Amino acid sequence: MTADTKYMKLALSLAQKGLGNVEPNPAVGCVIVKNDKIIGKGYHRKFGGPHAEINALADCKKRGNCPAGATMYVSLEPCCHFGKTPPCVNAIIAAGIKKVVAAVKDPTKKVAGKGFKILKKAGIEVVVGVCEKEAQELNAAFSNSQRPASLM
Repeated sequence: MTADTKYMKLALSLAQKGLGNVEPNPAVGCVIVKNDKIIGKGYHRKFGGPHAEINALADCKKRGNCPAGATMYVSLEPCCHFGKTPPCVNAIIAAGIKKVVAAVKDPTKKVAGKGFKILKKAGIEVVVGVCEKEAQELNAAFSNSQRPASLM
């Protein structure tokens, strides 16, 4: 098992903790790693609350760890729009994360690859598709709700 797979599996297990509390949003988990050591982790705990990435960055701070130069493993593409919370991509960029590894692209029209484009434009390396099948299964109901009726 690669390091990317190991950390993504942890992010997915964290995401599962949000099931039943985050709907209609997806369950998302996040792990931040620096020098092969976990320095922060979090998940989306409840609808309308901070997203997984924000909780993981807060955990870094709580533990006294600096996320600058770290790799973020997140089970879904980070959001890039204002909703009930500000865009996660802004916090990721501000924190100095150097690489984002995501399981899947966000299927919503508001995101759908735009989050990745913003991160890349900011000089952050982006890898997509680690544990993709598991992430799709975890949020199948969410993903299906985002499809146009004509495709169902």
